[in-house]
Amino acid sequence: MTLPRARDAAVEPADEATSPRWNRPDPLIVAVAVVSAVTYALHGFDAALTRDLGLYSYAGQQVADGTPPYLGVLNRAGPLAHVLPGVGAWIARVGGFDDVLTMRLFFLVLAVASTTMVYVLARDLFASRLAGIVSAATFLGFTGFIHYAADGPREKTPLTLFVVCALWALTRRRWFTAGVFVSLATLCLQIAFFPAFTAVVVGALLLARGERLRALARIVIGGAAPVAVLAVWFWLVGSLRESVEAFLLLNARYTVPNPPMENLDILWEGSRAVYGWWLWVFVAGLVVLGLRGLSAVVPSVRRNDPSVLVLAALAVGVVTGLLWNLKDFDSWADLFPLLPFAAVGVGSLVPVLSSFLPAPVVQWSSAAFVVVAVVTAAHWSVTTRSDVLDDQRAAVDAVFGVLPPEATLTSVEAPQPLVLTGRTNPTRHQMFRSGLQDYVDDTWPGGLDGLARELVEQRPTLITLGDSTYEYWREAITPDYVCVGAAPGWSWWARVDEDPAVLASLRRAAGYSSDDDCARHAAITSLR
Repeated sequence: MTLPRARDAAVEPADEATSPRWNRPDPLIVAVAVVSAVTYALHGFDAALTRDLGLYSYAGQQVADGTPPYLGVLNRAGPLAHVLPGVGAWIARVGGFDDVLTMRLFFLVLAVASTTMVYVLARDLFASRLAGIVSAATFLGFTGFIHYAADGPREKTPLTLFVVCALWALTRRRWFTAGVFVSLATLCLQIAFFPAFTAVVVGALLLARGERLRALARIVIGGAAPVAVLAVWFWLVGSLRESVEAFLLLNARYTVPNPPMENLDILWEGSRAVYGWWLWVFVAGLVVLGLRGLSAVVPSVRRNDPSVLVLAALAVGVVTGLLWNLKDFDSWADLFPLLPFAAVGVGSLVPVLSSFLPAPVVQWSSAAFVVVAVVTAAHWSVTTRSDVLDDQRAAVDAVFGVLPPEATLTSVEAPQPLVLTGRTNPTRHQMFRSGLQDYVDDTWPGGLDGLARELVEQRPTLITLGDSTYEYWREAITPDYVCVGAAPGWSWWARVDEDPAVLASLRRAAGYSSDDDCARHAAITSLR
C-alpha cells in the first residue's frame, strides 16, 4: 500500500490547493466519507429520544407541517435548529418514512459531511493528503460527536459542519463564503459565533494584505445574507418579532449562564465519560494549534510555512471560544465548535514531523494513528448502541392503544410522546429551565402560575412530565391529574375524574399499579 505523502511545507497552501492537481477527483474524499458513515451507522438509530432530541424533533415536525420556527415551540437556539430537522421530517412525509429515523439519517449525512470536510480543510491548508487523513481520523475519534451523529437531530451537528466549512473558506481566501458559513453556524446555535467569526476575521487581517477592508466587508455581507433570507421569511409569515425575541432578546435577558469553574470537576468527568481518553487528544490538538499559531511571529517561519498565518487565526478563534466557555459551559456537547480546530491542530504535526523525519517514518506512524482513531471510534459506536427508542415507541403505543383516537396530549419538558404520535402541543411553551421559566413568568398573563392553570383548564386527556421536571409542575397539576405510569424519559398523568376503568387500563398499559409507584418515580427523577 502506498500512503499519501506529506508535501513540502514550503509550498504555500493556497497555491497548492488551487492547482490543477487538487482540482482533480480525490479518491480519499470518498474513503473518508465511507469510513465515517460506517462508523457512525454502527452506533445505530434507536437510541433514546431524550428531552432535547425530542424538542428538536418536534420543532422539525412543526416546520414540516408549515409552522415557522419559534411559533411551534419556543427554543433559545437558532432557527436552523428547527429548520434542518424540518428538512428531515419533510423528506419523511414525501417518502412515507418514519419521521424520527429519517431525521436521524439526514443528520448522519451532515455528520459524515463534517468529517469529510475536516479532511478537505487540512488537506488544502497543509497541501498534504496525509495531514488531511490524520485530521479527519482525529475528528472521527471524538466520540461525543458520534453520540449525536446517529442519535439526532441535534443542532450541534450541522453547527460543526458549518464551522468546518467556514474555516475551509478561510484557507481559500473566500471571504464572502466564510461569512455565509459563520452565519449559518450561528443560526444553528449562538455559541458557534465566537470561535468561527474570530478566526475568519483574524484570518482576513493576516492574509488579505492590501485589501483587508474589502475582505472584512465581504465577510459581513456574507454573514448578513442568510440572516436577510430568514428575516424576509419570518416577516412574510408574521413571526419576525417572535424570532428576534427568541434568538437574541430571550438569551440576553433571561438565559442563566453556567460558569464551569464552579463545578469544573463534574464537567470534566462528564466530558471524559463521553470522549474517553480521546479527550486528551482534543486538549493536545488545541495546544499544538496554539503553539503552531504562535510561531507565526517569527519571520523566517512565515516565509517557509505560510500555513502558520491560518493557524494563528485559528488559534485566536480557539482562545475566543474558550473564553466564552469560561462564561457559560453546560456540558460536553459545548465543545463541538472547537472539535475541528483540535483536529487541524493534530494534523498540523504531519508537516512539522516531515521536516526532520524520514518520509516512511511519518507515513507509517500516521497510519498507525489513523488505525487507532478508527478502531477507537468504531468500538465506542458498537459498545454504546442502544435500543431505548423501541421501548419508548412501545410505551406510547400501549398507552394510546387504550385511548380513543381523539385523545389529547400536553407536554411539559417531555416532547417525546408528541414526536412519536405526531400530535401538536396546545402551547409553544414546553421548556421551563435556565431562565425560560422567568421569561414565561414575565410575559404570560398571570405568569407561570397562569400558564399552569390554563394547561389544566384545557383538560387534555394526558399530560407528560419529563423525568427532570421541577417539582413545581407536579404540584401545579395536582389534584386535577394523577400519575398513571412512566416511560423512559417521562411520566404519564391522567385526569383524576377520568372513568375509573380507563384509569385502570392506563395504569396497566403504563406499568404502574398504584400511586406509590408514581411517588417512588417522582422521588428518583425530580429536581429539587
